[in-house]
Amino acid sequence: MVQRCLASADSPVHVRGGSELAFDIDSNGSVFKISHRDIMINLFLGSALEGSPANIYLRLLGEEGCAVPLLGPRSPSSFSLEGGFSVSGRVYGIEYFIRLVLPSHVNAWFWKVILKNIASSPLTLELVYTQDLGLAHYGAIRTNEFYTSHYIDHTPLYHERKGVVVASRQNLPMDGRHPWAMLGSLRKAAGYATDALQIYGLDGRKGLFAPILKKNLPSSRLQQEHSLVAIQDSPVTIEKGKEEEAGFFGLFLPDHPDASCIDDLRHVGECVEALDKSREFDSEGFEWRNPSPSLFSHAPGLEALDLAAEDISILFPGERLEEERKDGRLLSFFTHEGRHVVLREKELSVLRPHAHILRTGGLMVPDEQALTSTAWMSGVFNSMTTQGHVAINRFISTVHSYLGIFRSNGQRIFVKLSEGWTLLGVPSAFEMSTNSCRWIYRHNKGIIEVVSDAAFDRHSLRLVLKILSGEPLTFLISHHVAIDGDDGSSAGAVTYRNEQNCVFVFPRPGSEVGSRFPKGWFRLTPSEETKIEKV
Repeated sequence: MVQRCLASADSPVHVRGGSELAFDIDSNGSVFKISHRDIMINLFLGSALEGSPANIYLRLLGEEGCAVPLLGPRSPSSFSLEGGFSVSGRVYGIEYFIRLVLPSHVNAWFWKVILKNIASSPLTLELVYTQDLGLAHYGAIRTNEFYTSHYIDHTPLYHERKGVVVASRQNLPMDGRHPWAMLGSLRKAAGYATDALQIYGLDGRKGLFAPILKKNLPSSRLQQEHSLVAIQDSPVTIEKGKEEEAGFFGLFLPDHPDASCIDDLRHVGECVEALDKSREFDSEGFEWRNPSPSLFSHAPGLEALDLAAEDISILFPGERLEEERKDGRLLSFFTHEGRHVVLREKELSVLRPHAHILRTGGLMVPDEQALTSTAWMSGVFNSMTTQGHVAINRFISTVHSYLGIFRSNGQRIFVKLSEGWTLLGVPSAFEMSTNSCRWIYRHNKGIIEVVSDAAFDRHSLRLVLKILSGEPLTFLISHHVAIDGDDGSSAGAVTYRNEQNCVFVFPRPGSEVGSRFPKGWFRLTPSEETKIEKV
């Protein structure tokens, strides 16, 4: 078994033009944050381990497979932070160069893209820009991204030259203001989406990389809990050896008192004019670096298999109560012991995911010493793990998306199979009881059982891994540590000490929890029968 304590030690690089709009670029070449004064424009902070929902995708038409991201650790790109933010690379016979342009006099941003065909024949392709939008105070967004999304209105508008643009307005007042943004294409957009559910679907819960953008965007408005605007550019055919320019724009207004309407199309011209006045950049002599990959950005997910009827009877013996079936297939049931069992098919077919809150101790009244943790069927074995106050004294981060957009939040487990490290995601079956959760993973070479439980007689949480069938396996357990605030997104390395394979994690002096508990710590202790390879 291998354990990891994860935190971002590298601070993002601040990039801004002459206006007050700024981008923070992470150490892996992805967008960490977009801000204007006290307003955070994006919805999700990027991750130094796996990137950001904000991206530009290239899709070669006529080819099978999902679109290729051009930003961040999952891309084939190199990036430079000299004089701003630039990206370059090659994919599908296309050589591309991307430049983030921030004009000096308008609160806008542009992704200028140059595409060159280096293949032996003409190529037809299209670009898609995805940008998550929060348009709210930083604290409001970080408290609850879902709640923030509920208040954003997305209005598609049609521009004669630029095609569809999407205007997004925060309807929840921010100090009396209604932040507003507009996104569109520098060529002519052909489609759009307004929620990440339209892009990712529910496939990300499997622990797999969602096969996003295999089809055209739906060009319909969906306003749920993952505010994200996607702009699909019109296809372009590039002859052998030729270049084409493309790109996207974003405009931000600190206050838009009225609802979005067709009159807002006048802002499109303002954006294009601002880009025309921006100076050109020559990338010659730039120092390029490659994004640092991680298991979270590249490891595949374990494709758990459905359980056969005899497997269910063996793993969950006894009479089954309140069976739920669809077309004769078992989806879930209860047991006489008060346990609820959910099978894989149900988790992958419902919008609201299955999860369970664990709490230590048997008291019926609040206890500041109690540990609480949220376990998710989708393979997050502990998250939002706290003692006492859930906001101040937090050890492990919470889950920020039920679509699987981020894989590093909470406590996760990788298993080393013959093909390499694989992330545990949605299991074959998930069992919930008062103080425990149990995951069953049936795969091609055996069955893995994971149990996460909370003790009644003491304040400790336990994680147990068993091989029910198959060969011995090596596991890597990661913990996204959030002890120093901002749910693990604050810059700086985690302070910890390893003593005989016991890991003590300490708050930084001066932090909120460090001031309250200057001698406090959380401890990770392996059981006696656990063989530790590395901490």
